[in-house]
Amino acid sequence: MRIIFLLFLLLTVNTSYSDDQHVSCGMFTNGKFKIIDKFNNTWIIHRNDDRQTEVMKGKRDTAVFIVKWINQCTYTLTPTAETFKVMPDLPSNAVFTTTIIEAKKDSYVQTTTVNFADFQLTCEVSKID
Repeated sequence: MRIIFLLFLLLTVNTSYSDDQHVSCGMFTNGKFKIIDKFNNTWIIHRNDDRQTEVMKGKRDTAVFIVKWINQCTYTLTPTAETFKVMPDLPSNAVFTTTIIEAKKDSYVQTTTVNFADFQLTCEVSKID
């Protein structure tokens, strides 16, 4: 019985002090972020209030989006006129919906879908600033 109690106590203490336990999606509302895609391209993202810019490292073209937070962990990105110049194949009603599915200390895992195709992408995003 004593061993069972000690195991229970150790497991409880171990999970209670996890660094990631108190991380919320809200800490990723604004900042500078990095994504490394499956082709080893590095994307730098700046998100501030209702505006997000994205650029692939080594490229000049920047995509700019209007950010609208639906709740603490979900937001939409609507392309701006600037983005349609860089990405002319995007439909004029394009909306990207991103949900943070796991918040960590210095990164988060997101799933992104679009309203114009059967598409879903899940990746990890690191906060770098």
